[in-house]
Amino acid sequence: MPSNSNPFWLRYTPQFIRQRLEGRATLHAIIHNTGWLLGDKALRLGLGLLVGAWVARYLGPSQYGELTYVVAFVAFFQTITLLGLNSVAIRDMARDREASPVILGTVFRLRLITGFFCWLAGVAAMALFRPGDTDTLILTAVVAGTVIFQAADTIDLWFQSQTQSRRTVVAKAIAYVLNSMLKIGLILVKAPLLYFALAMLMEFSLAAIALYVSYRIYPAPFSWKWDMEWAQRLLKESWPYMISGLAIMVYIRVDQIMLREMCGVHELGIFSAALPLSTTWYFIPMMISQSAGPSIAKKKLTDPAGYEYALNRLFSMMWWMLLPLSICIALFSSPVVHLLYGDAYTESASVLAIHVFANIPVGLGVMQSIWILNERRNTLSLKKTVIGAITNIGMNLVLIPRYGAIGAAISTLFSTLISGVLTNLYFAPKIFKRQVMSLFGV
Repeated sequence: MPSNSNPFWLRYTPQFIRQRLEGRATLHAIIHNTGWLLGDKALRLGLGLLVGAWVARYLGPSQYGELTYVVAFVAFFQTITLLGLNSVAIRDMARDREASPVILGTVFRLRLITGFFCWLAGVAAMALFRPGDTDTLILTAVVAGTVIFQAADTIDLWFQSQTQSRRTVVAKAIAYVLNSMLKIGLILVKAPLLYFALAMLMEFSLAAIALYVSYRIYPAPFSWKWDMEWAQRLLKESWPYMISGLAIMVYIRVDQIMLREMCGVHELGIFSAALPLSTTWYFIPMMISQSAGPSIAKKKLTDPAGYEYALNRLFSMMWWMLLPLSICIALFSSPVVHLLYGDAYTESASVLAIHVFANIPVGLGVMQSIWILNERRNTLSLKKTVIGAITNIGMNLVLIPRYGAIGAAISTLFSTLISGVLTNLYFAPKIFKRQVMSLFGV
């Protein structure tokens, strides 16, 4: 008989699974948390692909390319606003609940101030980067406003540290559905490009409001506080993660910026149409890392053998989930692209068939980040991602002029492989061996 402490869903699992899970409260929390995150991503995957494809069809490759160019540009400033604090703050709150009010209050203020200056910097940078291009500057001013509302995601850090991501999921899902309905309305009334940029800003503002309401209903048992000492302590450890995040953003987004400058907005639109079908699956390792991270951080302190075993299982899981997924998407890339985007985006199928395999090194790299965080080897993350970013830029300079969007996809695949896996040959040979051998369940 399952104990009263077991969750209700355990009653509906097969007997052999139920026997393994009964009485394991920590694992129940991880599975429950992962289930909510999976539900959120399934909603975004389904609704996002349909609405996103409809928007791309409506705007056409050129206007869609212009919008994604601005989004890619602003993404660098969004990364700066986060300050690399997510993993560090979640880890510290999971280990020391009493420190949570100071951590939350300090992170919120740091991000709010940084967000305001990043908005100014983003608009100024675009004015310098593309002088005289008023339309692009206006789009940037609107989309860059999202960085200010990112401060509200500090609430999510509390929910994650307590393995209660469903609070965030519900809040953001409501905002996402409302925003998707708005985009459909904009298509039906034949709205201009600027209104779709405004819709992006509205999604972030609605998500911030929804998170605030969720926190008011399920608050932490204390008031947030600002502390300069904690600010210095957090930033001292998090800055390599911020630089690492920027480097990651380089080899995720720089392709789009370089395509726009080298080949024009049409080729960028072709490339960008493939990205939602490829990069959406990054949520799988992110979700698993987010759910398992707090418990693994505790294992590091209390159960070293369990800690090592958990890391090995995570690497193996990435291979057996992401390899079959990538193969299937590559095989069916042509009919999927034609169904969603139409004839104008036919060339996106080849881009997708290549780009989707980047999911595997990305997944292995995300799992390694758990090890890096708990071993406090944060500079290793920085070195790996900087190498990946430099590789991507170098390959783009060679391949984009010759192959266009396909060249950018090849650059992404190889730069993620180098950053997520191959650099470990030098920096962390034992982790490299784990990453490779985990394919065979070793």
